[in-house]
This record gives sequence, structure tokens and C-alpha cells, in this order.
Amino acid sequence: MPAFTDNNKPWPLLRLVLFRFFAIYLLLYHSPKILLPDYWWNAVVTWAGKLLIRRGYEIEYWPAGSGDTTFNYLQLFCLLILTLIINCIWWAIDHKRKNDDKAQYWIMTLFRYQLACIMFGYGIAKVIPTQFTLPLLYKLDQPFGESSPMGLAWTFMGASPGYTIFSGIAECIAGLFLLFRRTRLFGALLCMIVMANVMALNFFYDICVKLFSTHLFISALFLITPDLSRIGRFFFLHQTVAPANEYRPVYRRKWLRYLHTGTKYSVIAGLLYYLVATGFYQHRYLLKSTSTGPLYGSYEVISYNRIPTPADSRLLRPTTPSPQWKNIYFEKGNLVLFKDTTGDVAGVHVVIDTLLHKVNWRMGKDSDSTRIHYTILQSNQLVLQGHIAGDSVQLTLRKKDTDHYLLMTRGFHWVNEFGLNK
Repeated sequence: MPAFTDNNKPWPLLRLVLFRFFAIYLLLYHSPKILLPDYWWNAVVTWAGKLLIRRGYEIEYWPAGSGDTTFNYLQLFCLLILTLIINCIWWAIDHKRKNDDKAQYWIMTLFRYQLACIMFGYGIAKVIPTQFTLPLLYKLDQPFGESSPMGLAWTFMGASPGYTIFSGIAECIAGLFLLFRRTRLFGALLCMIVMANVMALNFFYDICVKLFSTHLFISALFLITPDLSRIGRFFFLHQTVAPANEYRPVYRRKWLRYLHTGTKYSVIAGLLYYLVATGFYQHRYLLKSTSTGPLYGSYEVISYNRIPTPADSRLLRPTTPSPQWKNIYFEKGNLVLFKDTTGDVAGVHVVIDTLLHKVNWRMGKDSDSTRIHYTILQSNQLVLQGHIAGDSVQLTLRKKDTDHYLLMTRGFHWVNEFGLNK
């Protein structure tokens, strides 16, 4: 076992209480599936829902794409109760200890690596742009006032790859400094600044990861708590601050020191390699899945005609009414979005056969595959003909000019004689 640098200075009771509470709480929050399986959480969250919401509560929405569901808030309540129970057990077993220097060292080390991994993950997803992509044609064609706050924030980030990369570099730098003990304070402070901005975006643009970003900010704050008094004396009282006197392992044998150093840098190298390799893989996949197809563009439906068939006279029941589409967007990656006259949007992934001039798609899991024949006319028009919702229809579409979107064509200018604030 490693020895530790000697520092038996007793902690104030309040510091002991707060450290143990937040250490347990953050450990549980960041590792819910590792420490507690999903089926256990399902039962406990359902119990909490019946206690706090209504007797017959059942889980309706599972966390999928949103981290701010009712499930997540009930899970947070359960985590607080579990944290209090574990803290009571900890105090009952170890109430005579004057300080938690050793526990603080190992828990802080675990949090440093965990937070660094998260910061690298999000940072690399921005540096190698996979988290935010250029706006879809549908988004560019959407009236500004119809955007949701989250959709507006996503468009704001995706429309500027340079700013997105800059944000990712800041997150990666914070993660890099967190990996080393001597720079962990600077890394935690930088992480707090970065996450404060992310947290503000999530709160004020109603982005559905408020809980997660808040807990990342709290985790960074937790990492700097041992140095709060030193930070206050340095920045606000302008006093000389001594180097940090904290516990750290001191290995008596040389081979143990080599093993510790080798393990540390192997973990760091493996972590960075995995995250960067994953980022490049996702980027290559994204490039393949966002290639433009032969029908790429934004189309306005100028005519929607139902073609009568001989079978119509023999029908004993009415057919399902065909959807009244207003716009059709053939996006990158063979994604097609349909916007109807009410403003609702539905999307499908299609397979385009350029030899037979066919478009195949399936509107739902239980629906039949739809095959549409397309004809490209010289006057920027596209004709689609086939069976949709039980009807034989013919649509005539007019392709819009997608080069007129100022958001995508304005670019960067060193010199601006007049501000272009449209």
C-alpha cells in the first residue's frame, strides 16, 4: 500500500458533513447504471412517483433524447434519499475521524478523470463536428418565429462551425488540465467557466439537458472546494498563497512508482485514443450519411392530384385521406421531410433508385413500403407519382433556390462598413 504525505489537521465539522454528502451524491449521480441497474431504478422511481405525484403513477416517458424527464427528477429525489442513508451509515461507522484527506484524494482523483472524460467527449464532438451540423433545408426554410428555443440554439451553433470548434477546444483544454494533479485546479476553474456558459444555454434556451449540465458544473465546483480559501486570499485579499498541502500517495519502492506512473499515462493515452478515434469514426459515418442525393433540395408542392382508378367504384368503404403536403425537403443522407398545411413535419429515410427513377420509403413500422416514381423536368420541377395512404396520386413540385439563404452565404468579413443585422 502507498504511504501518504502527513497532514493530520482536523477539518471543521461543516466541511466533513458537506464533503461526505456531495462525494456520495455525485458518485451515485454519475454512476447510476453501474452501481444500480435499470430495473432497480424503475421500481424505485415508480414508488417515488406514487409518493410525490399520484397513487396510480406509472412511468410514461423514459429518458431518451431528454435528460429532464419526470423520470430524471424522480430519480434525483431517490438519489438524495439514498445519499442521506449512506451518509448516516458512514457517520455511524467512522464518526471519530478528524479529517477525510485520504478519501478526498481518491474521490477527487476519480472525479477528475470522470469529468475529464466527459469534457473530452463533448469537446471532441465539437472539434470533429458531429454534435452540431449545418442546418437542414427544412430549418432554413422555417419561419424564424416558429423555431423552438432549443432549435434556435442548435441552429445558432451549427451555422458557425468555427465557433463550434472554438467551444470544443475550450472543453478539451479543460479536460486535459483535469488529468494532472498539478494542473487540476486550473482545469476545474476552466471547466466551471465553460460549463457555466453551457448551463446558461440549456436553461435559457430550454435545452433538455439542464440537470446533467448543472451536475457537471457542481462537479467542477466540488473539485475546487479544497482550494477555496487559497483562491479567496489570492484573488480578493491579494495575499501570498502557499503551495497546496494535500495528501497524495508516496511510494517507497521504485517499481511501485514506475507502475503508478505507467498506469496513469496508459489510462490517459487509452482514453484520448478512444475518444479521438470514436470522434473520427462518427465524423466519417456522418459524412457518408450526409452526402447529397440526386433529388437534394427544397421543394414546394404546387399540385396534389388524386388519380381515379377502376377499383374506386367497387370500394365499399372510404379510403384513408391522403396527406396534404405543402413542402417536401430532400435532405442530405437520403432523409426526406414532409411539411403539411398545418405546419406538422414528418420524416422518413428513403432509398433512391436512379436507374428506375424510384423512391422507396416506409412512413411507419407497421405501414407498407411506398414506391414512388419520379420525373425531373427541365423547369426546376419534380413530378412524383405512385400510391400514398391507399390513394394513387401525382404531385408536382417546384424546386426552390437554396443559394439565397443569407445565413449560409454571408460568410466572414474583416471589413464591415455597415453592420448587416437582419
